Amino acid sequence: METQVKSALLVVDMQEDFCPPLGSLAVSGGRDIVPLINDLLKLPFSLKIATKDYHPQGHISFDTSHDPPNNKAFKSQVMVTNPFNPSETKKIALWPVHCVQGTPGADLLPEIDTSKLEVIVEKGRDQRVEMYSGFKDVFGNRSDAANVDLTALLRHHAISHVYTVGLTGEYCVKYTAIDARREGFEVYVIEEGTRCIDNGEGGWGAAKQELHQAGVQVISIKDPQVDKNETNKDGSGKGQWAAWKANKLSKEYEKEGGGYENEAGSKLEPKKGAPEAKSKSKKEKEVKLSEKEQVDKEDDDKQVIEEEEDSKSDPKESGEKPNKANSSKKATGKSDSKAKAPRAKKELKQPAEGTRKSSRVSAKRSAPVQEDIDEDEEDEEDEVKKKAPTKKKSKTSKK
Repeated sequence: METQVKSALLVVDMQEDFCPPLGSLAVSGGRDIVPLINDLLKLPFSLKIATKDYHPQGHISFDTSHDPPNNKAFKSQVMVTNPFNPSETKKIALWPVHCVQGTPGADLLPEIDTSKLEVIVEKGRDQRVEMYSGFKDVFGNRSDAANVDLTALLRHHAISHVYTVGLTGEYCVKYTAIDARREGFEVYVIEEGTRCIDNGEGGWGAAKQELHQAGVQVISIKDPQVDKNETNKDGSGKGQWAAWKANKLSKEYEKEGGGYENEAGSKLEPKKGAPEAKSKSKKEKEVKLSEKEQVDKEDDDKQVIEEEEDSKSDPKESGEKPNKANSSKKATGKSDSKAKAPRAKKELKQPAEGTRKSSRVSAKRSAPVQEDIDEDEEDEEDEVKKKAPTKKKSKTSKK
């Protein structure tokens, strides 16, 4: 008999107090995993659940609930007693005040598509005990510390596989995944879909080892092993992830030039031909074209200046022979750059051969220069004439 695989997506503690910019216990990059989570929420999981810390004021995990000096967040640890078994005690870490009931910090991120969620589990509601997991408190109690019995919910929907993402990897995600495995579900933590307080070996590194020992698989969103795990137990059929790789969601994301980030925060490369890459290529072409136009303009200016300098010196007067190569270029209108020097074009409307053309161009270009010289000479003669009468008057006065 074929056993149907039914999968649940479990989104852990994607709340304001766990994310920048205002979270009291903000995890670096916490908001960066929202696009991936929203894409997962679009997939046909049989059940989509979110958990959230929902602590009362004065919760036992808050640093402000303890006396100094042993009340430093992230550093201090305190001994707590099992409220249902006073003989049992356990050390817990202290945190800044976070996710207090009725405060904005306890809200799920507005970017998360909550319309796709079917159940929201509020956990950590008992002031006396810490609760990282969505299933049980740190002593393993199922109680009013959570508003939903998560195990009963998953079994009611005949869930066989649980995929876990969210915050933080080495605490709430880890403990939720381990408890799900202990309840008999096949459990996966999607590494690109989580962030940690400590990404080092003592934090996420150690957490991965614990997950592995508990039978939880830490996978990549691209992991081919997921396809195998998501088939029916007799090997038939395609699972959620095989469909995901073939469906339009991934294609649309790649078209947008996107890419999910891995646990280290580096972006997975989009496929070649994505608009982002095309846009970049187009900009590079525009820059290269602009540079070419600038070079052509500089060549134009340089050629005009050289031609003007050549025209100022008449080859006949200087006794130099005209350069046939240059004359030929001017006569045909050709140069190293095509269709340059507009002025030269206008003057060379009626082409001639050899040095005759060159001399004509020189004559035409020399004419304005000669006129300037004649005007200067006339000005000098006028000055002399103006001064001459003045001298005559002075002689007359002497007489």
